[in-house]
Amino acid sequence: MLQQLLTWIIALALTLSTTLLPIAPASANPVQTENVEVQLISEVINIQPGTPFWVGLHFNINPGWHTYWRNPGDSGLGATLKWTLPPGFEVGDIVWPYPQRLPLEPLMNFGYEEEVTLLSQITPPANLATPDSLQLGVKADWLVCEVNCIPEEGTFNLTLPITSRPPLVNQRWTQVFEQARQALPKPSPWQVTVTIEPQDLTLQVEAPEMEEAQIQEVIFFPHQDGIITNPAPQIAELNQDGITLRLQRGYLRKLDPITGVLVIRESLDNQSVVQAFTIEAAVSNEIGKTAPTPTQPRWEVLLLALLGGIILNLMPCVFPVLSLKALNIVQKSQKSPKQVRRHAIAFTAGILVSFTVVASVLLILRSLGQQIGWGFQLQSPVFVTLMAYLMFAVGLSLSGVFIFGASIMGIGQRLTTRSGYIGEFFTGVFATVVATPCTAPFMATALGVALTQSVPIAIAIFEMLGLGLALPYLAISFTPGLQRILPKPGAWMETFQQLLAFPMYAATAWLIWVLVQQTGTNGLAAALTGLILIAFATWLHQKTRLLPPLGKHLGSICALVALGFSLSLAQVSTTTPTALTHNQNNGIKWQGYTAERLVKLRQSGSPVFLNFSASWCITCLVNERVALNQPETIAAFESKKIALLKADWTNRDPAITKALESFGRSGVPLYVLYPPDSEFTQPIILPQILSPEQVQRAIKNL
Repeated sequence: MLQQLLTWIIALALTLSTTLLPIAPASANPVQTENVEVQLISEVINIQPGTPFWVGLHFNINPGWHTYWRNPGDSGLGATLKWTLPPGFEVGDIVWPYPQRLPLEPLMNFGYEEEVTLLSQITPPANLATPDSLQLGVKADWLVCEVNCIPEEGTFNLTLPITSRPPLVNQRWTQVFEQARQALPKPSPWQVTVTIEPQDLTLQVEAPEMEEAQIQEVIFFPHQDGIITNPAPQIAELNQDGITLRLQRGYLRKLDPITGVLVIRESLDNQSVVQAFTIEAAVSNEIGKTAPTPTQPRWEVLLLALLGGIILNLMPCVFPVLSLKALNIVQKSQKSPKQVRRHAIAFTAGILVSFTVVASVLLILRSLGQQIGWGFQLQSPVFVTLMAYLMFAVGLSLSGVFIFGASIMGIGQRLTTRSGYIGEFFTGVFATVVATPCTAPFMATALGVALTQSVPIAIAIFEMLGLGLALPYLAISFTPGLQRILPKPGAWMETFQQLLAFPMYAATAWLIWVLVQQTGTNGLAAALTGLILIAFATWLHQKTRLLPPLGKHLGSICALVALGFSLSLAQVSTTTPTALTHNQNNGIKWQGYTAERLVKLRQSGSPVFLNFSASWCITCLVNERVALNQPETIAAFESKKIALLKADWTNRDPAITKALESFGRSGVPLYVLYPPDSEFTQPIILPQILSPEQVQRAIKNL
């Protein structure tokens, strides 16, 4: 009887202790939007000092809408949490349930529909005073999308009592936490190996116990974007060794190790059962350590190269050559169709040979370990100086100061058939040289792919780019109807020819400015002296060419000596140890790019705008003047507190070359906008030709 009475007393005491315990709702007031309801919930109704407990951000998502996983796929943004906790408390990272594929043609995103709970573990310090209470605070940001995407946010506070007793489970949310844990990936019980092939990535899961009839679907979700091509089909095969999953490679170069979540859907007892496993697999072959291969078919890459070459004709770098070719076409429009076509073929041959040389040098240097890319020759002050000399000489010729005997530009006095073809050939060479500072739309992808391919394929891509550059001239030369709409030759041509000298002088001034960025004032002084010597040599040659033989030869010798001195001065630029940069200008105040600075800014949650540029890239300079340095754009950057980094590629910089390659690019310009708060978020790549509206719209959508 006494024992039964004691039992009743103990039971009553336990009941009262539970009943009289300060009851917290164990959930914060939900944030309700038009598309989702979000609530902070706790698995327990009280906490004990030193005992970890779990909380979750629970989403109820309206039909047709979705939120995103840690790697959102081709677009989107995963949720981020910023906790406010008392000193001594520790909170873990979000523990992400496995996602599902969310197709949005032509993209593929990874995320959640209907309902999801993002779990976090909180550990209180062991020296908490009891009884007391804890107030949790968290600011959450998330993106919810249907077709359009809406960034949303909420601030949640949750109060829990602190007691000396073990935590008691909150029955209201037991099922929610159970479902959340069922969706968490488990460590893989199998060994997983990865094989990298030219266009594919193969996961081999050593699970011989798997039965083929039970497997319904196998999907791999990489933790990092760029490992796979997200929209591509994932082909699973079951064999005696386990599961072989074939994937299409993405744009990343370094693929070792590969981490992610493997989701397997099986049919068990007429029910569909999903299991998710975290995997971390090292690449099992050396191919995986090489550069990535294109995810596009080769014909598509070749087409992009052709289109990029055509558009290159419209880029600022090629404007002077376009002016010269316009005069050239007018001059030849009255000749026989056969001769016009032969000249067009000679011009095209000059471009194709030049692109072959540039591609060969580029590929050879890269095979020797040099970190270089498209436009690499303009990173040489000597080359820039010689280019300025050439532009200046062509300008003097067009102004009538002197005339090339066998004009390198195919313009001037009437040429013989042979010299005309030579002139057309070197016109193509010249067009290629001045085109190298530019990267046109479509061209960047093709060049990025070319540098990852075998030599024959890479050369073919470069040749298609050259063919695109020559194609407009070929079309006019082989189409009589287009020739008939050209203006007739006349006295106006001499004035027009002289007028075309001024784009050459402008190009010379630009190249001298580039040289100053690379070498400072010593290079400037040397180059200006060289230009004076060239002007003197051309004047002297023209002045003495009609003198008797002795005077003519003496004038030619003196002209050659002056030219020799000018060429020797091109070497002076290499002796200057420091260079000016164009990092700071009258508009945006850029920070210099380093990989460490970018990582630090992203880890701090700051949005970042990264500008890959160079002084010799006219397109870059036009974009900065027209789009980036506008007051409205600067105000937009400041309103979002965006960190502004410039990767200045004016001089050779292997770190910047490597960063460009990580985006599949081999040249500038490139503009990358990193959203805030999540280092796993896919950066936004802006177009190569910018407008203020495009930049401001991208900033507004962060």
